[in-house]
Amino acid sequence: MRLALLCALVTVSACRGAEPVASGSPEAPDPVEEAKPSVAPTAVEEPEDGIHGRLTEVKGQRVLHVWGTPQQMGYAHGALLRESIVSVLDGYALEVIPPSTLETAGAIYGAVADIPAPLRDEAEAIVEGMRDHGGADIPSLGRELTANDLLVVNAMTDLLAIGCSSLSAWGEGTDDAIGDGARIVRNLDWSTDSELLENQVLIAYEPSNPDRQKVLSVAFAGYIGCLSCMNEAGVSALFNMGYGDGAASIGEAMKGFAPSNLMLRDVLERRDVDGDGKSTAEDVEAAVREQTHAGSWILHVLEPNAIAKQNERAPARILEVEADGVHTRAPESGGLGPSMLAATNHLRGKDGPEACWRYDRIERTAKRKESFERDSMWDLAVEVRLDQVVHTMALEPGTRRLELWLRQPGEAERSKRAPVVHEWDDVFSKGSR
Repeated sequence: MRLALLCALVTVSACRGAEPVASGSPEAPDPVEEAKPSVAPTAVEEPEDGIHGRLTEVKGQRVLHVWGTPQQMGYAHGALLRESIVSVLDGYALEVIPPSTLETAGAIYGAVADIPAPLRDEAEAIVEGMRDHGGADIPSLGRELTANDLLVVNAMTDLLAIGCSSLSAWGEGTDDAIGDGARIVRNLDWSTDSELLENQVLIAYEPSNPDRQKVLSVAFAGYIGCLSCMNEAGVSALFNMGYGDGAASIGEAMKGFAPSNLMLRDVLERRDVDGDGKSTAEDVEAAVREQTHAGSWILHVLEPNAIAKQNERAPARILEVEADGVHTRAPESGGLGPSMLAATNHLRGKDGPEACWRYDRIERTAKRKESFERDSMWDLAVEVRLDQVVHTMALEPGTRRLELWLRQPGEAERSKRAPVVHEWDDVFSKGSR
């Protein structure tokens, strides 16, 4: 049985029931103009004194850079994105999670969810920042937002099914132009809700704690977990929902569990989880394996190829996670050869392969091409977007390069609008504080 707290959640079609678009079929007109040449970030809102954050815009994409303690980062998030947070909650989240259900879920989460203390502090500070800069009242709630409300919304992915897809390639699987040879493309397929699409944001976290490192996250206003993230070491984690009997049952949840995306944000910020003195994909896997899980999800992890070569391993791995355990899928078990790895929403290791047109298309294309250029890898990602795609991105962990397409309301899912390129140092530029 699925978690009864959110049984009325909207379920987004993924592999099951999703139909492919016939190749060669006409594409819907794209109402969004073609992207203009890249320009340097320009200030959107000048932060007030005492706010440890800066909100800028790059080619129509908002970038929130926050720094300091969890409280300082959270306060800046709430102060600078207050209206957007209200819009996401009031126009989307509280239609998916009715207020009465949010109250019940909040009470249970408070008792059984293992939430890292820094993120709880950050959530509390987001509400404080909102309160001090226009108010934290949410019309649909009929009251002020609480940190617990925000944390439940950040755990939505443990409680619903969304569709995603990703493909990583390196070495012989890529051409020489791709950084150190490792690249991943990824679709987050979630919802066509306009409030959600309009309030996507690239968030750059810069913790002041020396035991923690910078993290870049593609998310929504008010979302502090990791859906699509990369840390300062270049370790990248891309989250997909999975399917299986261990997914989000009442019994499993009541035993206690770690909300997946909040856990991942915490893990990527920590400089060393497994005690080897380095930040690598091993840290992510170690942290996932030591936690208790209630949902069914898939994590595509990619580290810089230079790190992988030093440790004589492939830079990519896929973790298939359910309440009954974690299965690691390596390239040799993925059907794409030794230099590629792909994930959609079926547990090929834990449950065995299920029919999925997206995985089939990725596999056929990979075998036909044998290696990818940047453009061909991106084009394949566009081909396998679902109707509910929210964003498409490409990461190159060796150079920490990010290409990002954020869907706009009314834009065709297979829009050819070019992605925006974000360079790590530019995103984290201190500018004028």
